[in-house]
Amino acid sequence: MVSSEESFRFAPIPILIEDWYPLKQWVDGIKAAGVTDLAAFLDEHPDVIEQLRLRHSFVDANDATIELFGASSRHEFFDAARSLLPASRPSNAQVLQAIFDGAKSCQGERVLKTFDGRTVPIVWRCSLPEEDDKYRRLHFYAFDVTEYKQNSDRLQALRAEMAHTARISLVGQLAASVLHEVSQPLSSTLLSIDAAISWIDRSEPNIAEASSALQAAARWATKTSEVSQKLRTFIMRAPVRPAMNSANEIVEAVLFFLGPELAAKGIRIMKTIDPHLEVFADRIQIQQVLGNLLANGLHAIEGSPSDMRRELSVAVHATDPDFVQFEVGDTGAGISSSISTSLFDAFCSSKSEGMGLGLTISKAIVEAHGGRIWVTDSNPSGTTFCFTIPVENSQRSL
Repeated sequence: MVSSEESFRFAPIPILIEDWYPLKQWVDGIKAAGVTDLAAFLDEHPDVIEQLRLRHSFVDANDATIELFGASSRHEFFDAARSLLPASRPSNAQVLQAIFDGAKSCQGERVLKTFDGRTVPIVWRCSLPEEDDKYRRLHFYAFDVTEYKQNSDRLQALRAEMAHTARISLVGQLAASVLHEVSQPLSSTLLSIDAAISWIDRSEPNIAEASSALQAAARWATKTSEVSQKLRTFIMRAPVRPAMNSANEIVEAVLFFLGPELAAKGIRIMKTIDPHLEVFADRIQIQQVLGNLLANGLHAIEGSPSDMRRELSVAVHATDPDFVQFEVGDTGAGISSSISTSLFDAFCSSKSEGMGLGLTISKAIVEAHGGRIWVTDSNPSGTTFCFTIPVENSQRSL
């Protein structure tokens, strides 16, 4: 018959036994002192996790744990346990929060460092006892999720590539349409100007013919302008369906689409959104504006030095009783001063492959809703775009 000691020692799942009794006493103590929000308390006292870790100790580990860390023996593992498993705010706070809440179990994720320098992502789980004394031997079960993470990363990269390909295809179709529509009047304008120059650049200039050619060039230029205006109207005047929409849901929908690409490129999203805010707007069009600003931020970060923070931020808040303000910030290298004054002009782009229509379209959409869009800050540490949208039906003709 297999003993409980043998079941623990030879279990196929890594099991680490830790002493959390002093930490359980600390949690009970701050609750008795009137602390009701542990997360806020930890934010206000950032050194607490490190201090509590000094009260914590490792008690035992089974063979699967020794193998997971690549240690040659149990003695080698326990000698290096504190450096292999240092204090981790996210992971340790999850256990403390579960104890604080009186939960029966807790689980989380963290990345382990092995003796040979490998990093191993794990999911851990722990059951929490009712008796305080049993906190002296808490059992933490670890599950190696390296293969799952690798497959997930590959899937996210594939999704990001598919999303990127779809956008490139759409831009290509738009570019082809623009080229097709304006190439003929532009060519005719150039031919007319060349003819005018030819009539003037003679030993005996023919002013009448030159004047006629220039008038033709003016007509073709007007035609080009009309075609461009029609294209602009076609692009920007999709059927509008304004309604009351949750600002938070608009943002979440855009992040759901861009999330895989951001994750694949290691870009973190920071959100500060009042969940109760609503805007009177065409949901699809505002998502188009947000998506364009976030995509621009992504490209700005990609073009920045690799040692810079890779972070996009989205904030939504009420600026006054009539408008909600959206803010999209990035940690890219900022906007060149040479284009800062013409950012929202058509065909102005800092990207060699860009058409320069995204911000122009965004500006038209925002202004059609009665709001405005601008750059609030741009420097070598990043750029922040802002735009406002009304909070209720203002009877504007969208």
